[in-house]
Amino acid sequence: MSLTVKQSDRLHRFSFDGIPVRGQWVRLSEVIDDATKIRSYPAKVNELLGQMLASVALFADNLKFAGAVALQSRGGGKLLRTLAECRNHTDLRGIAHLQEEAPWPVAQDSLTAWLPADSSQLALSLVPDDPQTQAPYQGMIPLQAARLDAVLEAYFAASEQLPTRLYLASDTSGRSAAGLLIQKLPHADDATEVAESTAEAQWEEIQILASTVTPEELLSLNPERLLARLFHELPCRLHPARELRYRCSCTKAKSDRTLLTLGADDVHALLQECNPIEVDCEFCGQRYSYDAIDVAALFERPSGPNDETVH
Repeated sequence: MSLTVKQSDRLHRFSFDGIPVRGQWVRLSEVIDDATKIRSYPAKVNELLGQMLASVALFADNLKFAGAVALQSRGGGKLLRTLAECRNHTDLRGIAHLQEEAPWPVAQDSLTAWLPADSSQLALSLVPDDPQTQAPYQGMIPLQAARLDAVLEAYFAASEQLPTRLYLASDTSGRSAAGLLIQKLPHADDATEVAESTAEAQWEEIQILASTVTPEELLSLNPERLLARLFHELPCRLHPARELRYRCSCTKAKSDRTLLTLGADDVHALLQECNPIEVDCEFCGQRYSYDAIDVAALFERPSGPNDETVH
């Protein structure tokens, strides 16, 4: 039976019958186009941002978590910061900021050229919708490899997460990105030594097979063909697709809160300089406009803004 979903911007889980290993495949193109509509990035920055978006989609899919999974960087060179975010397991957004006067990295194919370890940071964050019921989390990721997938793999290994292998790819224009992730699951509580030894051997075999994947295959083969090519001798089962989309989490309420933090005096002074005040979302370009009536209502509202309509 064929799957009636689009060939890009989707994520598939897969599993192996009787083997404690799970995996995911993801490919993005429309999401990357939408993320770069209001900003034009060089191809190498597009590649990095696309791979970051693919990564957070994969990570979010493994979590029972109401909120956002974010991968973000800060640096002092040409690439000032990046942010890729997946909310509600399906909604992606991302952004990059470049420092115009800074020189271009010499080795633009290397992550450490864009984010030198001595002056940059990379972090993975969990931002819950309700911080009262679940605490936020942030883990700092050492920048010790030239590829993003290798950096993230090393982080999972060092932080004692599930054993994980990750493969990421982007086309040369940076307009398409794909990823393959496999993880070894814990042994069952009642597993025998023989069962545990067998599972370890199966994990080693799956790792070896997955390591043969090429960037071209990740970007061109559909998941059915890719998994058949990699794991044709194993009982590999492909699960239904999760469709992904670009969706910004900006709202009128968040824009209101931005002005409220400035205080009434500063906002009224700003209104004298520019009427109406316009607050633009840096991710999607959505514009929120405030004239004198809007500003008066904003500061007279006793309980604060409550319009959480997402664009």
